[in-house]
Amino acid sequence: MDLTTTPADGVPPVPSAARLVGVLGACGGAGTSLLAAALARALRRRVGATALVDLDVPGAGLDVHLGIDGVAGARWSDLAGARGTVDGDALVAALPRWGAVPVLSGGHRDATAPDEAVVLDTTTAVLRTGHRVVLDLPRPWICTAAAATLVGAADAVVLVTPLRTGGVAGALAALRQLDDVGAPHVLPVACRPAHGRVDERGLGEVLGHPVVATVGWDPRLAGRLERGHGPSTGRRAPLGRAATRLVDALTGTAARREAA
Repeated sequence: MDLTTTPADGVPPVPSAARLVGVLGACGGAGTSLLAAALARALRRRVGATALVDLDVPGAGLDVHLGIDGVAGARWSDLAGARGTVDGDALVAALPRWGAVPVLSGGHRDATAPDEAVVLDTTTAVLRTGHRVVLDLPRPWICTAAAATLVGAADAVVLVTPLRTGGVAGALAALRQLDDVGAPHVLPVACRPAHGRVDERGLGEVLGHPVVATVGWDPRLAGRLERGHGPSTGRRAPLGRAATRLVDALTGTAARREAA
């Protein structure tokens, strides 16, 4: 796939919303990929074009979680030659979509991780189109040079933390790593159910960052994923409510950064 072209004259301005956002799980099983997807859809509804980029590769593939693994379109394995100046509009047009959100996903049929330069060049190309980008970050993300570079350049990182002791410990470790690469804003999100005495206020006090949203328990989620329907992200669904709160927080983050 040839995506090389002459670079555009600058990046189109993006109104009052973070342009590059990473979503990171404090520990395994935090539901990071699903929240990243819900956030991308909420940003698309609120402020316009938004793309979702799967950096947790190799793996099952974000497209499987969303129920679009059978939808035709480019995956990371198709972009091995996307180096240097990449035509972002052609790239976005080639991607499968989850609703209105273009998704750059790994694929479960190909266990090859994309080249670091390809990750950086393609993500930059998508940003140049005026799309906001939500990154589904891997664990441990710090071992991936491209992910670390993108996190350092991000407007914010959402830290998804289950309300249990292991989640808190993982979040503290992640905060140290985020500080090492200069991540500018960390927005903790709590995940229920709480299996112990950890609650949102306690989590915020331990992390030194207030919890901006909580993902409630959704008893229908597992069934939807198993049937290939993807997560429900409507405003009444737990993921949808949390994503809406996140968009509110990200809008404020972008405004503060512009004023600084």
